[in-house]
Amino acid sequence: MNNIVLKMQDVNKVYNGVKVLDNVSITIERGEIYGLVGNNGAGKTTLMRLIAGQSKMDSGKLELFQEIERTNIQKARHRVGTLIEDPGFYENMTAQQNLEYFRIQFGVPGKNAVIKVLKEVGLDDCEKKRYKNFSLGMKQRLGIALALLQTPELLILDEPINGLDPAGIIEVRQTLINLSRKKIQRF
Repeated sequence: MNNIVLKMQDVNKVYNGVKVLDNVSITIERGEIYGLVGNNGAGKTTLMRLIAGQSKMDSGKLELFQEIERTNIQKARHRVGTLIEDPGFYENMTAQQNLEYFRIQFGVPGKNAVIKVLKEVGLDDCEKKRYKNFSLGMKQRLGIALALLQTPELLILDEPINGLDPAGIIEVRQTLINLSRKKIQRF
């Protein structure tokens, strides 16, 4: 079995005449956790958007789960969970109500999927609290839960610990490590 889930070669992206990505190449293997480090404006979010299909490359090659054809890559993207910027939750709904809305939109079977991901990110005790009353860290956790809702094989998170206190950072990191280990055992 091929353990490479993502491979990008010589990827370029230009916005308004400015080269944001310049011959970027990256290979990501199953079960590994990678971090993109760089200054604001370095192209990290742009790279994630290209992988997620939210933006198009100007040139280069993308391989996702060994798929290289555009239509097959689009299908393979259903195996990817993303949290890139604000997911657009409803302010007057609870975490469970928000995720239930997205569960139905995504076609994820079983209401227990929502309860499962809320527990995984430590929000299972917030069932009656509305999103507008969440702390920044709680909002970030809910975004991660949304990215996990479809049980992805590749998880792309843009600044997943933004707004979390030190204990929350440790907890989210441990959650991601545990999820990675579980996925490896299933494949």
